[in-house]
Amino acid sequence: MMSSEVTVTYLNIILYAVSYQLQRPIEPFLVRSLIRDQSDSSSSSNYNNEEESTANQTYGRLTSFFSLIQTIGSPLVGTLLDRIGPKRTSILVYGASACSYWILAHSTTPTWLYCSKIPTLLQHAFLVGQATVASLPESKDEDIASATKRRAAALGRMTTAYTIGATIGPALGGYLASTDLYAGARLAVWGSLVSVI
Repeated sequence: MMSSEVTVTYLNIILYAVSYQLQRPIEPFLVRSLIRDQSDSSSSSNYNNEEESTANQTYGRLTSFFSLIQTIGSPLVGTLLDRIGPKRTSILVYGASACSYWILAHSTTPTWLYCSKIPTLLQHAFLVGQATVASLPESKDEDIASATKRRAAALGRMTTAYTIGATIGPALGGYLASTDLYAGARLAVWGSLVSVI
């Protein structure tokens, strides 16, 4: 039988993945749109080679910047887990995610896209979820081997929870982007705030 804490963790991981994937596949198009706006060629229907090259380079650097921030943030979140525990760290993680998506939803230049990645320093919900499951106490009538199997199964289900969210998010984000490139980011703000609560 799953504890309510584990069930909430799974639901938060699904919501986290949906929120992340709502906006992630749209970012290359958003970069192109902002580059086009910056070059004052929005009146032209043709997207020239120089703009295309600039957009590709900008998106590549943005993705690398995001990865760097995530690499720096992972041990920081691990330290927070050790010091303040999974519940409080979870609030910080989902709050940082909401902040990142809010900045993204209001980005009008490529510089603001970079700024939207800074809060992702703390965007490590999967790590927090793993810590939550790993810290589950053993029941009184459970031996160590059974507890280990239960935790391993819980970690496996967490991967499934993330995959469910990662499947729903891009489809929904693509649908929303058909009318507004920022719609997924705005919805992701709310998804992350629900997880804070």
